[in-house]
Amino acid sequence: MNLLPLPALLRRHHRPVLMVGVALSIAWALVWFLAGASLPGPQWLQAQQQDLLGLVHAQPLSAGLGFFLVFTLMSALALPGCGLLALGAGLCFGWLAGTLLVLVASTLGATLSFLAARHLWRDAVHRRWGHRLRRIEEGLARDGAFYLFTLRLAPVIPYAVINPLLGLSSMPTRQFFGVSLAGMLAGSAAYVYAGTTLAQVRGWGDLFAPGLMAALLALALLPWLVRAAWRRGS
Repeated sequence: MNLLPLPALLRRHHRPVLMVGVALSIAWALVWFLAGASLPGPQWLQAQQQDLLGLVHAQPLSAGLGFFLVFTLMSALALPGCGLLALGAGLCFGWLAGTLLVLVASTLGATLSFLAARHLWRDAVHRRWGHRLRRIEEGLARDGAFYLFTLRLAPVIPYAVINPLLGLSSMPTRQFFGVSLAGMLAGSAAYVYAGTTLAQVRGWGDLFAPGLMAALLALALLPWLVRAAWRRGS
């Protein structure tokens, strides 16, 4: 298991991710063009938002706690849908509260995955693949916590892989939690902000509002910005 330098990881993984994103955008545009009248429109989105806001306003603590527990569980199990939940946090809880909920829940979920790998699988993995894990230790010794911080900013490796992998390393739990919390702040804030802009949608044209486009552009450019900063610092 060779731990590649971060610039190589960014070059290796970002292009496929970008191609997939472009392909999904084209497919979405084609579906919209071919069956636009039958797709849920902004009025449907507003109706769903009002239902959710009614629940949040009626029972704010229960709604917040329920969202937090669901997001933490999905993050710990690396289940798909966390991005949609982050958008929903912006719709229901606003930017500040939604960002705090998403950030802490995603970090706690990642830490639970980290601890499960460390305490349940560590001995067995070390007995079988200890020689490969030494390379991971060397990578952490070379770049330290900054390596994890940069991977959190630009998730070129899935969280489902990063979290248990670092659980098998010598990184302290407090350091993993703190670095993950700081590294996932930008992505969490951008997703939740995009969710808050959805609350202002009144027609199809509002989907291309400057605020929403800026949030999506920030998410798309983040890996490139991290790569440029890494090159400048090295």
